[in-house]
Amino acid sequence: MIHREVLIQRKIGECEEKIQELHKKFPRLKEIADEVSRLSYELISAGILKKNSFKTANIDKEVKLLLREKELILKANSIPINIYEPEWNCPKCEDRGFITPGVLCECYTKEKLDNIFRKSGICGNMETKKFANFEVALYRDAKAMQEKVRRCREFARKVVDQEKQNNLFFTGAVGRGKTHLSLAIANEVLKQGGTVIYKRIDDLLDIIREYKFNREENPEKKGSQLEYLKKVDLLIIDDLGAENITPFAQNQLRILIEDRNNFDKAWIINSNLNFNELQDFYGQRVTDRIIEKADIFAFESEMSIRELLKKRELESKNK
Repeated sequence: MIHREVLIQRKIGECEEKIQELHKKFPRLKEIADEVSRLSYELISAGILKKNSFKTANIDKEVKLLLREKELILKANSIPINIYEPEWNCPKCEDRGFITPGVLCECYTKEKLDNIFRKSGICGNMETKKFANFEVALYRDAKAMQEKVRRCREFARKVVDQEKQNNLFFTGAVGRGKTHLSLAIANEVLKQGGTVIYKRIDDLLDIIREYKFNREENPEKKGSQLEYLKKVDLLIIDDLGAENITPFAQNQLRILIEDRNNFDKAWIINSNLNFNELQDFYGQRVTDRIIEKADIFAFESEMSIRELLKKRELESKNK
């Protein structure tokens, strides 16, 4: 997140530099600024000391004439009147992040959402994966897939509302849309302000391995990334079974799933492995932890979704 005070001071500093350059080019503007500053001080002093109103009226009149002269100089040289104001990223709140105390500005809400997206690991084309562009008609049983999509929409809502529910295990051959549907859920949760982490299994294990190594080297160092994996609203593990299986991988996956299950933290796992293959690959203990609190969704289509879309495109061209 942006440090607001630092940003404001930087904008003010940039404005002061801009004004200095302007006054070098137009010395009369500096003279006017200095004179207005002097007269304003006199006006304040006169008010505090309760001097006669005649003097304060004259000072006020002189200040207005000087400001009018400044305006004419700026207009004559095609310089915007607001040249003396900082160039705020958000003019609405002047980069404070709030309109009035307790009322957040839209820019702060957007910044917070952008930050959530950056931390999620979801970027680029992944952000285009939505429920709206997930085509159930491409599957062998379109009606059954439509029901799965309905359940996934409900799953996203419950993640945002922090309601207890079963997690999701997506299984199917390569290219069957498992990642698309899990990202559709993730993007919906993120849009509603929830937190998400999306990681391929290899990347996830690298994070855990690095944390374990760093803890051995620096016992006092806290594993913030690993803690975030445990506490984030939704964790998505993609390509389970594509990694080189080791006792370390088996153990760490089991611990992570156990921790999230114990605290009712939602997860989605995508895998090309079916249930029996999962058991052979990871063993009974890991498999039990996965199916303990999960609905298993099979993704079945004639061929990969990319191939089906390409086939449909070619058929359309040949008509």
